[in-house]
Amino acid sequence: MSDSVSGTPLRKPVQGRSRERVEKVVAAAEALLLERGPEDTSIPEVAARAGVPRASIYPFFPNKYALFLAIGDYHLKQVAQLIEQSSTGLDATHWQELVRGVVSVVANYYNSHPVAGLLILGGPMSRTGYLSQEVTIQDIGQRVRPVFLNLLPARPLPDSPDVITIAVEIAFACMRHSWFTHEQVTDAMAEQASMAAVSYLSNWLVE
Repeated sequence: MSDSVSGTPLRKPVQGRSRERVEKVVAAAEALLLERGPEDTSIPEVAARAGVPRASIYPFFPNKYALFLAIGDYHLKQVAQLIEQSSTGLDATHWQELVRGVVSVVANYYNSHPVAGLLILGGPMSRTGYLSQEVTIQDIGQRVRPVFLNLLPARPLPDSPDVITIAVEIAFACMRHSWFTHEQVTDAMAEQASMAAVSYLSNWLVE
């Protein structure tokens, strides 16, 4: 969960009862997001669905956008960890296959977690959400960079401009387009994301 949203400090649930309540709130919010979308989801409805007092939500999430940001941030971090885990197990010889493998893993995550697709690929709800996404995309780039250094032969890439992070942005843009068009990352669009990232990286990774 984010420490702040729009400059407003958020309390973190410390007691077991508070943590359980926040988990119920998040689960209720995710269900409502899938049923109604972000525009028609409200804190009162989330409270009713979660079975908790509305007033108990506001210390943790002062508005619904703070709640959406926390959910989106959680899923972005899950994606970052998944990329790091999956990329270390991929073939260290063919960097193109590395890119395709990472894109496939990310696409599968979004398709398996439609709330993540809705909040992340569907577009951030605020400037704070946008900045949070950009920070995590940079983090993803930093997690992937060492994998390229372990390729055979090693593939050092420039960090100014940050080539890895730009490649991640390019792949994400293709996935966002697919989500807008199909409400999922289709196999065809995942391939387009891979092709776009590979084409960009080919400027530095010439065989």
